[in-house]
Amino acid sequence: MLVIDCCLRGEDSATRRYYQAYLEAATPERVEMVELARLGLRPLDWETLALRDRLSAEGRFDHVLFHLARQFRDAEEILIAAPFWDLSFPSLLKVYLEQVSVAGLTFGYTQEGQCVGHCRARRLLYFSTCGGYVGEEHLGFAYVKALGAMLGIPECVPYILEGLDIDPAQRETVLAEGILRLRSQLAEDGRA
Repeated sequence: MLVIDCCLRGEDSATRRYYQAYLEAATPERVEMVELARLGLRPLDWETLALRDRLSAEGRFDHVLFHLARQFRDAEEILIAAPFWDLSFPSLLKVYLEQVSVAGLTFGYTQEGQCVGHCRARRLLYFSTCGGYVGEEHLGFAYVKALGAMLGIPECVPYILEGLDIDPAQRETVLAEGILRLRSQLAEDGRA
């Protein structure tokens, strides 16, 4: 399992605690962790895009520029953790997703121009916590689900915990209850 951690508050992150509870309960065989805040990623610029396009055209996907994309493509299962942030997720996750969306590597096109994903993961899990109640309007999940489908990942499962900041005195209680529901759900599904 490839875990993409975009929890910018580190150990204080409710989203991190939420997905870590999942990992403890589901006990995946092997976990490869990518903590985005430690990578020093920068948005793509003209110079980087020109290099990426040249390397792609030459089929040189072994270049270090494509390391994150190869890692994402080869993962058997992917977990993305990002708090609900300005209607979606922190911009750092968008920068990462731009790095892994590479024509010829994580996706391509048929002769008819149809997009075909090359990622091996059968499932992408999306963990997020929200201060308020978002409901069906979690644009971060919608974006990740659509991108996952483009990259060939057939299933995208949301694990979204809401209402953490409604009453600051109840924040820990809301988180603890959400984790208990998560563990119970995993046990019911036979994954714990």
